[in-house]
Amino acid sequence: MSAYFSFSKIRLLTAFSSAFVLLGCQSSTPPEFGMVDWYIANGTGSSVMLNIYDKVCGENHYRVRVSRRSETAISTCANKAGNAEIRYSRTSGYSVSQNPVRHDVMSSNQSLLISE
Repeated sequence: MSAYFSFSKIRLLTAFSSAFVLLGCQSSTPPEFGMVDWYIANGTGSSVMLNIYDKVCGENHYRVRVSRRSETAISTCANKAGNAEIRYSRTSGYSVSQNPVRHDVMSSNQSLLISE
């Protein structure tokens, strides 16, 4: 009788572990219209952190850091026209009026200038 219970426990553990392995192996399909590579340019005198939302794929890029007077490359999903549709805001500041949410459309190799 005890052999039956230990075998059922092993079978249950095997089923759970194989389910976790299968859940970890998710296959994603590539974006329908490909990816767009563009840049964020920081024109301020200090480091900037942004929250960027890709409207095409629905993905967030949290706390993207751009050092002062530098550029950072980013890749997002393309729309039908081959452009990236984004929504972004700065992460610092005390109110929404200091960090408004902005919407933009970026083409390939274009730079989004962040200045204040």
